[in-house]
Parts: sequence; C-alpha cells; structure tokens
Amino acid sequence: MTEAPKKSGLGVKLVRVLSLQVGLISLVVIAGIYVTNTIVQDFLVQEALEAEAEYFWSLYQADDLQALPDTANLRGYITLENNIQDVPGELRSYVDGFLGRVTFAGKQPTLYVSERNGARLYLVFDNENVSELAFYFGILPLSVALVLIYGLSFLTYRLSHKAISPIVRLADYLEEYRFGQTHELTQDILDMRGLANAEVDVMIDAMDHFTSRLDAFIDRERIFTRDASHELRTPIAVFKGSLDLLQKDKERSAADEKALARMRRTILDMEGLIETLLLLARGEELEPPKDKVKINELIPEYIDQVAPMAQGRDIKLSMIESAELWLRAPERVIQILVINLLRNAIAYTQEGSVEIELSSSEIIVRDTGVGMTSKEVDQAFDPFFRGEKVRANSSGHGLGLSIVKRLVHQFGWRITVQSHVGEGTEVTIAFG
Repeated sequence: MTEAPKKSGLGVKLVRVLSLQVGLISLVVIAGIYVTNTIVQDFLVQEALEAEAEYFWSLYQADDLQALPDTANLRGYITLENNIQDVPGELRSYVDGFLGRVTFAGKQPTLYVSERNGARLYLVFDNENVSELAFYFGILPLSVALVLIYGLSFLTYRLSHKAISPIVRLADYLEEYRFGQTHELTQDILDMRGLANAEVDVMIDAMDHFTSRLDAFIDRERIFTRDASHELRTPIAVFKGSLDLLQKDKERSAADEKALARMRRTILDMEGLIETLLLLARGEELEPPKDKVKINELIPEYIDQVAPMAQGRDIKLSMIESAELWLRAPERVIQILVINLLRNAIAYTQEGSVEIELSSSEIIVRDTGVGMTSKEVDQAFDPFFRGEKVRANSSGHGLGLSIVKRLVHQFGWRITVQSHVGEGTEVTIAFG
C-alpha cells in the first residue's frame, strides 16, 4: 500500500565514504602533480635562467672576452652592436625580457633574452632532462602513492564492510519483514548468530527480546480490537433500537422530535467514528481489492448520508464529474475519506455551497465557508483541532481530517489544503 522507503543503509554509506575519500585524494594528488610540473619545469627553470644571465653579465663587464655558457643543458648566444650573424635564425625575432618555451632545433627549450649596453644575450635551456627528473622524482612517485592509497582505501572498505555486514543484513531483513508471514521473526534473527562478532551477538539477543515483546503487544492489540469491536457496537445498537421505539410515538411534541433527531445524528456520528477507529486499528487488513472500483458511482450515496447536516442551513450539495475515477482501493476507505471531507466542509459553511469534483486522478472537495487562516491550515490535520469560528456551532470531534490524513498516507496518496478566510476551503486528494 505504502511506498517502500529508499534504502540508505550502512553499506550505501560506506560506498559513499569510499567514493568521497578516493575523489578527494585524487584531487590532492592531481594538484600535487600539477604543482610539481609547474614549479620544477617552469618556475625553477626561469629562476635559474635569470640568475644565470645576471651571473654572465657580471663576468662580461669584467672581461668582454668571457666565454658564453655551453653545457649539456644550457647554450648561450650573444649579439654585439646589432651583429646577429652568430645567433640562429629561430631566435633572432625575440627581444629583451622574453622568457618562455620556443621551437628550436626540433625541440621545445626555454629561451631567456637579456640585453645590456647594446649587447643581447640568448640563453637556451634544454628541458628534456628536467622533465625526466620531474617525472621520475615527482610525477611517478605521486602516481605510485595514488595507486597505493586507492588500494588501501579499498582494503579499508572491504574490512569495514565485512565488520558491519551482519548489521546490514539484520537491518535489511527487518526493513523488508512483513508481519503476518508464516515464519517466525525471532527464529530468523537467531539464525544469524555466529556470523558476526560478540557485539553483534549482543544486539541479536536484544532484538530477540524486543521481538518477543512486540509479538505480545500485537497479540494484545488484536484482542483489544476484536473485543472493542463487539463491546462498542453493542451499546450503540441498544441506543439505536431505543430511539427507533421512541420515534414511533407520533404524539410527541416538536421539541421532543428535534431532541430525538439530534440524538440519532449523534449516535450515527459515534457509530461512524468507532467503525473508522477500529478500521485504522486493523491497518494490516486494509488491503486494496484486485479489481478497480468506479468512484463516481459511490459519491451520490455519500452525499445523501451527509445531507441531513446541511438541512436548514441553506447549503447546496453538488457533485461535478470532470472524468471517471477508477481506484484499486477498499470502498470503506473511500467512504471514510469522502464523508469526513464533506462533513468538515459543511461544518465550516453557514450558507452557500459544498461541492465534490472528480477527475481521473483526484477528488476535490470545496466549500464557500468561513475559510481558515494559514496557521489553522497548518493545524488542520492535528487530532481534535477545530477552528475558532466553527467550534461553537459544530458537534464534531476534530478527528475528521486527522483520520483522512492517516488513511491517505497509509495508501501512499497525497492530500493538500488551500483556504482563504471568508472565501472557503479546497481539499484535494491526489491518487496518481
């Protein structure tokens, strides 16, 4: 009847924690690889080239015959008085202050250009060896560390899952268990003993004790429901029979007839309330029928049942059929829903109209009554709540909308209320 809750147990939470952990570690390692690559291959190289250029110019000022840098990774070129013949053609277009990657001799070295007193120095640094060093001493160790962390995280997940798997199994079993099955709940729980550690065994013992108490409680509730059904119906039947005898006397005064009619309405109200409460107490028996029921055919009878409440109050009861409404629901449940909504609408309406509209997936009950404030709307489904404007003029118990809400939620439907003070109220039950 009701929708099963979405699973979000310990197993799912463990997977989420593992995913979050792996994701954060990956981000940190990737950031570390990027920083390593940027610092080692770019920033440090640039700093070294600038320092190398300053060092060369200091030596060149002391001796203009100072030899240019020429090592395995660094090569220097210089132009004097715009004489650029000794500078390779790929480098001649770069001016003072340039620092970055260039294409030279089929490679991608870093070039730094510095100029002093009309002389221009070109320093070309080969990045390949540095890239290899960054890879072997930076990127590769970080990648290996990442793989190890992934492995350790997965191992931790497996060990954690193994440790709590009995709890997960027990939780899943209890969540899916349905009362009234042929096998015993207690025995199934005890069968799980020995599959976990001592702490879980203690929990299973506590669960065994709890299920024993639960079974006793369910038995007491069933006995009470059966006995109450009989004991409460008997005095109601006696009252109704006595009223039938009293109302056969045609010589009674108008005041007596009015009092007897009020007593009969009260008895009928009590009878309906008792039947409803007993029906709710036997919630597991509210199974939907196999075949769908056409609700349109039931509504006129329900309107006739509440019509006496509207007599003498200038209230028009009507039914609007926008479409045929077919539901797989017990007729008794629909009767309780509709009659309670109609009774509530009549109670809040001094004059005007109360109408019930049927669509293919909804029942809407609207009235032109006193309406409710937003605070009263929020409290409308609370047991025994009755609005201030209707409390003095209504003989209800304040349980109608509370019962409606319980039944609606029990079957997985939805109910909404819209109301404006002085304009009326609209209650919608959506079945789709």
